[in-house]
Amino acid sequence: MGKVDAAKAGDFLFRYMVARHKCKHMAEPPPPAARLADLIEQGKREFDEIYVEPEANVPIAGDDKHHDLFAAIIKRDNSAMLGLADLAYWRNYVHFNGPIPKRREPEPAFAAQRHNWARKLGTAETDGPGNPPQPDHAA
Repeated sequence: MGKVDAAKAGDFLFRYMVARHKCKHMAEPPPPAARLADLIEQGKREFDEIYVEPEANVPIAGDDKHHDLFAAIIKRDNSAMLGLADLAYWRNYVHFNGPIPKRREPEPAFAAQRHNWARKLGTAETDGPGNPPQPDHAA
């Protein structure tokens, strides 16, 4: 294995570890990509239960801690993490060094409360811009 394979694998591993850190809300961020590449060059193949095959086209072979994230990002399984916001952007970041997705804030409680009341009142929030008015069932 050459330095090019180790550097490429180290960069890929770093991006995957960043995605894992952000998506799984882990406490510690990964070490720098250059450090990971050095360790791979020295023969290390396991990083916090992530297994690396530096010569492979996709150098992450498995993740024993987070099977769901591995399946969603590396195996491109859309059903592995249905609740992961910006899955396509995370895949782009890991596989192609795209931009890191911006963190989305959860929907405010008021919006959910408004939606529930609209359903109870029978308006279903369709009376608004771009939505046809609902028929009045009281007549």
